Amino acid sequence: MTFHTNAMDILDQSADGIRKNIYNPKTNRMIIINGSVYRKLLHDGYLHWREERLLIPPLHELPILRRYLSFISYRIWGIVSERSLLVVVNEKISLLQILLKANWHNLTLCQLLKLCWRHEEMKAWRNNVLMKFLHHPNLAPSKYRPSALYDAFTKTNALGLEEILALAHALY
Repeated sequence: MTFHTNAMDILDQSADGIRKNIYNPKTNRMIIINGSVYRKLLHDGYLHWREERLLIPPLHELPILRRYLSFISYRIWGIVSERSLLVVVNEKISLLQILLKANWHNLTLCQLLKLCWRHEEMKAWRNNVLMKFLHHPNLAPSKYRPSALYDAFTKTNALGLEEILALAHALY
């Protein structure tokens, strides 16, 4: 056992020394953090988002991921309202990217986007999505003047929630 594993074991124990459990979305049961099942799930691509105490299925297990996202939807709303839809899980992937790749409900995504639509980081993300779309080599707009199109879209504020979401779906 390495120091890292020992430190993780200590961090995940309560004051009375009992190990904490976490919900396993694959089996719908609680498992011991740092137990053999937990370690196997991490090896198989699951993400343990320690800040939120969530074990997130990998993108290649789409049915399990979608079911789990529906199960924790109340937590997602809380995370977005307290922090951001762009919060990054374990320095790897944003919550928004997980939801987009899981092809989560568009109506719900639009409502989540509304919560943080005017935040500076969301404005930067929207501009980034628009730039990627306009400069994408396989898409029609890139054949024209992407910079001029970008200026037109941003100055007129022509793209709303649904349009930005559609562009994001095309890119992710």
